[in-house]
Amino acid sequence: MINMNNPQNILELKKKINFGLKFWLKFEDNSILGKGWANLLEAIDKDEIKSLSKAAEKCNYSYKYSWNILKRIENRTGLSPVITHKGGIGGGGTVELNEWGKSLLTLYKNMIEEVFILEKKLEQKLKNLY
Repeated sequence: MINMNNPQNILELKKKINFGLKFWLKFEDNSILGKGWANLLEAIDKDEIKSLSKAAEKCNYSYKYSWNILKRIENRTGLSPVITHKGGIGGGGTVELNEWGKSLLTLYKNMIEEVFILEKKLEQKLKNLY
């Protein structure tokens, strides 16, 4: 058992303290874009084939889960982040970010850069405290 009356023990415990930050975009009071969902939009945007299946695979998501993410964003904001084009009889439709999806992704990326800067400042402040 640690003797809490010993200042050295308390100092050792304090050195083990750290923190974590989570960040997401909200539309009104609903979350609309966090790290995972932003990764999906990024995968859609970078996929040359314009395949939701391929984008989902890159994110380790199922096609259905990925489709549900896009529908949740649409339901929460009133506007879909993607344009879809139906395929033929065997499927094979395409998906791409529309202007709304691109603007959400750009905003997320810009804001997360600021969060990383804040995180580095807080890490330094924590180190300086102990």
